[in-house]
This record gives sequence, structure tokens and C-alpha cells, in this order.
Amino acid sequence: MRTWSCRSKKVFDTLHPDLQVLVTRIRDEVTDISLVSGYRDREEQNTMFDNGVSTLRWPDSKHNRKPSRAVDLQPYPYPDYDPKLWGALGYIAGRAFALAQQEGIRIRWGGDWDGDGDLTDQNFDDLFHIELH
Repeated sequence: MRTWSCRSKKVFDTLHPDLQVLVTRIRDEVTDISLVSGYRDREEQNTMFDNGVSTLRWPDSKHNRKPSRAVDLQPYPYPDYDPKLWGALGYIAGRAFALAQQEGIRIRWGGDWDGDGDLTDQNFDDLFHIELH
């Protein structure tokens, strides 16, 4: 049985209950994952923006709400080869949509912000990001 690492548990505790259900099902039913980011305070969010990792300043990100309505996650173990990482993130996102639908949760993925199935029509890819929609 998979469990959360100490770091992932800290992130988990900041998440909206619907995201807690979803990421637990991903971990238990899809693949082992690490939770990287949930709630972000003003300093962290603005640093992410300044470093080009986010397109939003505080308080405009769904990471800036308590509980957080967004999570950044990654496969564990983390693939060293980019195509394997991208494939894993796409696989996780696809399965996340199916699990979310089963739970009656609406989500949006940072690999297809507008949800139209065209993964080439956006200016900012955040394949690690899932948020409540």
C-alpha cells in the first residue's frame, strides 16, 4: 500500500477535500506520486511568478486559497528522461479526469487549460498542475 511522504502529507493537508480525494485515488489506483505544491502564500506565489513558473501573481492563483483549489504533483520515482516524464504526466492527467468524473469533481489540467483536447494551442504548459474547475 502506498503512503504519502512527509513532504507530500504537508501539501496534502493544504488541499481542498475534493483534491484530497482525487490525489489519494491517483496514488492508490494509478501510480505512486509526490505532491509538490498546494497552498502558496504571497511570497511563494510571487516568487513562482517572477521565476516564470506561474503566470499569476498573488492572490489570483487557485493555489492561493485556503484550502488550496490546485495541486502540483509528479510521478514517483521521478523519470530522468523528459519524454518519459511527459508521458507519465499525460497518463496521470488522463486517469485523473476519469477518476474526477467518477467522484463528480470538475478539474482542469495545465496541459490543456481550455479543455478542448488540443494540447498545442496554449502559451503556458504546466503538466504538473491540476485544479478544481
